[in-house]
Amino acid sequence: MQMTHITSEVPKRITKHYELDGERLIKEPGGQMSVGVCTVRDLSSVEDFTNLLVGLKVNEALVYGVPKWCSAAKIVTRKIFEQTAPEKQSGIITRTNDHFEWPDGPAIFMIDIDPEEGQAAPSMDESISTMHAICPEIRDAPKIWWPSSSSYIYREDGTELTGLRGQRIYVPVDDGREIPRLAKTLWMRSWARGFGYIRLGASGQRLKRSVFDDAVYQPSRLDFAAGASTGAGLYQKRGQPVVI
Repeated sequence: MQMTHITSEVPKRITKHYELDGERLIKEPGGQMSVGVCTVRDLSSVEDFTNLLVGLKVNEALVYGVPKWCSAAKIVTRKIFEQTAPEKQSGIITRTNDHFEWPDGPAIFMIDIDPEEGQAAPSMDESISTMHAICPEIRDAPKIWWPSSSSYIYREDGTELTGLRGQRIYVPVDDGREIPRLAKTLWMRSWARGFGYIRLGASGQRLKRSVFDDAVYQPSRLDFAAGASTGAGLYQKRGQPVVI
């Protein structure tokens, strides 16, 4: 299974950060990476992937596409890249679809499940059952389930503050180039089987939604799979990825 391991150099944190302001939990968004490095990882098993997940640091993330012309490179913003003289662009890429593509062999198909704001997140068993109902073909496929980086934030006295929020289901696939087609099929089936719905946007527009996010299927898209950064008096306890 091929994927890309991203390490941000600027800023030094790209995950969410949580702080306590008295009794109030404050969330700071992750930083937008401007400079970093990427390395293609070729994993031989589900266990290798779970070990990669649990070892991620707050300045690291994963991309399920791979660079088009190299196996390792420096990553900069499009603006920095365009301001770099052509003769100095060797070994430098941008984290865009211009420079990333889906692997032409085994890869990871990520299913991103986030509850609507104000609603409780479905449990792991509920999420897995829903995906099996939408796509029975993945019932017997190996899957990895793990809570998102915003889940299970605790006070140091053990009080749970966030519980389960978003979650990921990772499914190994034989050919990464099929991921866009798989995502489109999953989306269409979710609506056909009653799992799609309409949400009103801030300006009253009608937005199509489903139980999973269909906007993440770009070969350059970051998965912030590392845990959150936490301030004084807080810690996170997501446990280990669950292999199903």
